[in-house]
Formats: sequence, structure tokens, C-alpha cells
Amino acid sequence: MTVVSNDPSWWPLISSYVFYSYWSVAAGVVVVYDWVLSLGQAIELIWKQRWSLMTVMYLIIRYIGIPYSVTSILTSMPLVSLTDIG
Repeated sequence: MTVVSNDPSWWPLISSYVFYSYWSVAAGVVVVYDWVLSLGQAIELIWKQRWSLMTVMYLIIRYIGIPYSVTSILTSMPLVSLTDIG
């Protein structure tokens, strides 16, 4: 069952969750935008070169942020029931 509270003491917490969610989405969009813009350059300068330890380290550091960001956003999202069941 969904509980609806009109208690004003919860409003700052709700506002902080909304603020955090907006910033999380904005940061994710900036990361993906940067990744898309520089993908052509990365393919030309990194992926087509001879592989070395530094190439692997660069790729790990460069691309680990995207799955981390997605996982972080999905795990921090509040679960809201859309029905009154359960």
C-alpha cells in the first residue's frame, strides 16, 4: 500500500533527492556526449595502434566510467510503486 504523507519535515529530503537525480542525469549526459564526440578520434589514435600496456590502461580508465555511471544511477533511483498492490 502506498503511504502519502503531507508532513513538511520531509520536503527538504525530497528536494535533495530531486536535485541529486537531476545532477546525476546531467553528469551522465555530459559523459556520454564527450564519449560520442571523441569516439572518432579514439578509434583513429588508440584502437588502430599497436596494443601496449598503456593502451589497455587508457581504455580501461576511459570507458569504465560509463557502466559505473549507469549502475550508480540505476541503484540510486527510488523504487516507486505505480499501483496500490503490495
